Amino acid sequence: MRIPLLAGALLLLPSAALAEQKAASPGEEPRPVVLGWHSESISAGRPGTMLQIIPPVAEQVLAAPGGPPTIVYMNKSGVTLTPGTNDARTNRSTIVGQTSTIPPFEGSAAEWSAIMQCVRTIFAPYNMTITDVDPGNVPHFESVMGGRAQQAGMQQGVLGVSPFTTNCSLIPNSIVFTFTQSTRDAYGTTAGLAEELCEIAAQEIAHSFGLDHEYLASDPMTYLNFNGLKTFQNVDAQCGEYSARTCGLPGTGVVCSQRQNSVTMLTQRIGLADTLAPSVSITSPSNGAVVPTAFTVATTASDNIAVTKVELYVDGALVQTKTAPPYSFDLTGLATGGHSIQAKASDGVNATDTTINVTVQTGAPPPNPNPEPQDPQDPQDPNNPDTDGDGNADTITGGCQTGAGGGMGALAGLGLALLALRPRRRRG
Repeated sequence: MRIPLLAGALLLLPSAALAEQKAASPGEEPRPVVLGWHSESISAGRPGTMLQIIPPVAEQVLAAPGGPPTIVYMNKSGVTLTPGTNDARTNRSTIVGQTSTIPPFEGSAAEWSAIMQCVRTIFAPYNMTITDVDPGNVPHFESVMGGRAQQAGMQQGVLGVSPFTTNCSLIPNSIVFTFTQSTRDAYGTTAGLAEELCEIAAQEIAHSFGLDHEYLASDPMTYLNFNGLKTFQNVDAQCGEYSARTCGLPGTGVVCSQRQNSVTMLTQRIGLADTLAPSVSITSPSNGAVVPTAFTVATTASDNIAVTKVELYVDGALVQTKTAPPYSFDLTGLATGGHSIQAKASDGVNATDTTINVTVQTGAPPPNPNPEPQDPQDPQDPNNPDTDGDGNADTITGGCQTGAGGGMGALAGLGLALLALRPRRRRG
């Protein structure tokens, strides 16, 4: 059973509710500027989510062909945050007004596994790594999963929150929150809660990529109910919560766009996932070849983005790795007899392998490291077929195959046969 997300339309709260800007103490980072908070639901006493409005930041685009994936750290371990410019690497957040500790995720291991699988499914099309292992001091986004809103200095009933800029830009190294215990308090049930927590987390993460709410029930950026898992839709949708509006900050005159396409924005800002595996082949020796105890294995590999490595395995054991072409491997000391040779190419995300079998024999000639490609016009090429039984490979002339009986006679006979088969006109 789906649990509806009880979040209302976002409205700019009165100026009295704006975050107070205090001077920083000596040695502290200057307090970040917070322009306001948005949520009709919270102000009406209903549970929901919030946006924290911060000044615009320089436009950030993380997408790059072959670039490293954007890392999102799903933090179930708890965290202590200090106020400051959003930076998951140093545990600083604009959301908290003072040093605040969010406790670990209180649910079961099975529930956490379901949440992780769900978030990974929603973001699967994009160049993103979803992990619950702290990446440390490398650029990443962080989704804090645990505790109650009050532990972050927010009022009761807030289920999730993310910073959001006035120009709908991506916020690098942002920290967002899904208050899992607050969500349990609001719903009083665990049935379907993993999917609900997943969708709240996905929406808060996407807010930090610059996505506004959408008036489209099937998209995670919506507040509308939907019977099924919400996934990012390739639709030019209107923004809004319970009614349509332009995309930006309602009530402020700030307009980012007339409509929003979640897929387009995520593709532009973090890129699509690399789903194409590289190709790899062993060009020498050939499959079934008899080789000496020392020989060279030559391989080729290519990828739509880049090959990061080619590994060579002998009888299932890794023996050598190459990270740049030429991908050739010298093997020595193999015992006589049969062996399997496997080459595996990786692009850092996907991998492909190919395997041949060889027989090692003392004194055998080495394989040709640069075999010539098969020539279908060469009658002496042993790779070409001998279909007419004359002991030579067949040749192709003018697109028609001829044998020892002579091409012209065969063609003439074929012409007569076709004439005989021509249908006769009926007389009516």
